[in-house]
Amino acid sequence: MSGPSVPGSAYLDHAGFGRLRPAAVTAMQEVLTGVLPYGSARLGGIFNTRAAARRSMARLLDCAPTEVAFVPNTSTGLHLVADGLDWRPGDQVVLFDRDFPANVRPWTALSRYGVEPVWVPMRDGGYRSADLAAAIGPRTRLVAVSHVNFATGFRIDLDTVCALAARVGALVSVDAVQSLGALPLSLADTPVDFLAAGAQKWLGGPPGTGVFFCRADRLELLGTVPTGWFGFDGAAELMKGPGPLSYRLPARAAASRVEGGMYDLVGMAGLAAALAELEAVGLGVVADRVLALADRIRTGISDIGFTLATPPDPAANSGIVSFSAPGLAGAELVDALTGSGVQVSVPAGLVRVSPHYWTTDDEVDLFLVRISELKP
Repeated sequence: MSGPSVPGSAYLDHAGFGRLRPAAVTAMQEVLTGVLPYGSARLGGIFNTRAAARRSMARLLDCAPTEVAFVPNTSTGLHLVADGLDWRPGDQVVLFDRDFPANVRPWTALSRYGVEPVWVPMRDGGYRSADLAAAIGPRTRLVAVSHVNFATGFRIDLDTVCALAARVGALVSVDAVQSLGALPLSLADTPVDFLAAGAQKWLGGPPGTGVFFCRADRLELLGTVPTGWFGFDGAAELMKGPGPLSYRLPARAAASRVEGGMYDLVGMAGLAAALAELEAVGLGVVADRVLALADRIRTGISDIGFTLATPPDPAANSGIVSFSAPGLAGAELVDALTGSGVQVSVPAGLVRVSPHYWTTDDEVDLFLVRISELKP
């Protein structure tokens, strides 16, 4: 596969695996070569990196830093909720047909507690508010929704989701891995309760890093969380002082209580650098370009004669454009494209194209030329 800045190639698979930003590569290399080989002698300077990343993430999400925790991936964050809530037999969780397994399996596994799934059907590549309203009832405990569907690119209106859930006092958990870093989301305005997203896609961070958001007044609902050293107030000071160790330290009154023990220092340095770059550009600027490039791809695909997975709708569009070609298998099209240096992917049999802010116009041009050549 062609790498960055290779002429005649295009990278349009940020929904699959984002390119690690150069600033993140540099930051990680500095930790690997300038800190870790020296052990504890130089560790002090990089422990502040996680605090910087937390502040950056809080600004991107428009929430308090105390509501942000770092996790290895989306699944870990979702499991903190699924495994942490006090479920009762007869509780219902609203799920979405054709959602990514990471946002389905943690919830269907709750059948061991007598929790029942209720499904919202997918229609025309997306979801309708009427179907969601019909799925939510007096026994709904939680709505588990993806902000953007991984295959079709449909972006759901989270404000509507929250409003419908609020009618019955249900919680809302969001898988934001296909939107965070590409689309703005203010958690001050949109009252979701929990959110999780890996950093390896649109955030441009390293794999093995991610974010978990827990609204401050929901933290105590998570009764089962990791109990590592960093989850307790006063742990660091305790290790420095004389006298016996205390095992009765209070849990942190912040989402960071779920972070457990020692974390990936190298990955956190990369994530902090990637977040700082997103902030410097401005998420609004990023989103405008992502959506503009996606619209251009969407128009080009329609003009060629392929079938879009979702009807064009500015309110439901995202950075993902997926399509099919009558008489052609999606996997065959993707193989042909990647073989010619155009990296895309094929979830659920669809050809998925996902540009980012850093995608060049030439890359989009190349994709449209290559895909037009493949039309029967």
